[in-house]
Amino acid sequence: MNAYKGKITFDKEQCVLCQTCVFVCPAGAINISCVEPQRYDFIIWHNTCTVCGNCTYFCPTGAITLSNTLAEATPQSEKYTSITANMVEYTQCPNCHEPMINVPLTMLKRGFKNVSNPITALFKLCPKCRREHTFKQRVL
Repeated sequence: MNAYKGKITFDKEQCVLCQTCVFVCPAGAINISCVEPQRYDFIIWHNTCTVCGNCTYFCPTGAITLSNTLAEATPQSEKYTSITANMVEYTQCPNCHEPMINVPLTMLKRGFKNVSNPITALFKLCPKCRREHTFKQRVL
């Protein structure tokens, strides 16, 4: 990154809830917790963040980025008020209607050389329906 490492930003549409960011954050500034079935709170405590960039570097989908916005310092007593909070929800498989995590296009582009319409359509299905569809296409 050539620019200033600033405040962390989060794109919930890109998040697959892998929790890699939680495990690589040395300051413990990121928390993902289940608030109800298929709904998760994603919280970044900006005053705890050391802006090391681990979360951005290791995020497989690019859901976390470092902005060029300077993070403002706040007193220790307000440590947990400077946060970014988002709700990440499961979607439903269009085939079986089971809850599933969306696979963002950025992740597909990392795994496939050419991301075509059949591939994007396949990854809109849950893993079980994806396996069944692939089996029917290749074997039957």
